[in-house]
Amino acid sequence: MDIQEFIQTAKEAAVLGGYILKENFKTVKREDVEYKAKKDFVTFVDKLSEDRIKDFILSKYPDHGFLGEEEGISGKEESEYLWIVDPLDGTKNYINGFEIFAVSVALQKDQEIIAGAVYIPMLDKLYWAGKGEGAYLNGNSIKVSNRPVDMAIITTGFPFRYEEEIDSYLKAFKEAMITFSAVRRPGAAAVDLVMTAEGIFDGFFEMKLSKWDIAAGFLIVEEAGGVCTNFEGQKNLDGNVVAGGEKIHKILLDIVQRTLL
Repeated sequence: MDIQEFIQTAKEAAVLGGYILKENFKTVKREDVEYKAKKDFVTFVDKLSEDRIKDFILSKYPDHGFLGEEEGISGKEESEYLWIVDPLDGTKNYINGFEIFAVSVALQKDQEIIAGAVYIPMLDKLYWAGKGEGAYLNGNSIKVSNRPVDMAIITTGFPFRYEEEIDSYLKAFKEAMITFSAVRRPGAAAVDLVMTAEGIFDGFFEMKLSKWDIAAGFLIVEEAGGVCTNFEGQKNLDGNVVAGGEKIHKILLDIVQRTLL
């Protein structure tokens, strides 16, 4: 296993998808938008990005599995290696012309994420990490923040597809607003995670995400010296996420456990 080769592949795949997003930005028309479910959209750009990334990765590793948001599992499903890809995280932002969206590419080996990259094309920011190799942004090492609680900014995402969770979520949101200096909502979980790893944000929490939203960012936060868990405090990609430096993570975890469990 060559971890550096896997990291390089993740980086190149994320940038490949990002170029497609850039090329087609602000070209998506209303008739190009399809509904996957209520408040859940997809465009030809999501699909094109995923197809290009999948072709690139499986041409290098034909014996690996591939899990993409739009087309599900392909490649060798029985492989110990599984690439987990979100070809466009922040589709609604993209459709509306808001420049915060990303491509997320991660590699899982035997249920553990070992390499990952997230590319934010409109900012030209490429984040990556390998298990035990540290976390980087455009070649420079990054670390989570260590700001005092009263100066900390938390980022989050709303459970807009799950109306039954809104009241509980708003309790957590209120607690976060009272506890920290500010709360932000960019609209793309992969961006939330890597900007937490970079130290722009001090912590992140969100519920009911998908594996492809968080796989790469989860590893990048950890390799930047942060803590990333589910709401039970376990290192588990079950879709509920709390991330940050050790101090902020502990406070956020207490908030979500009191309000969302």
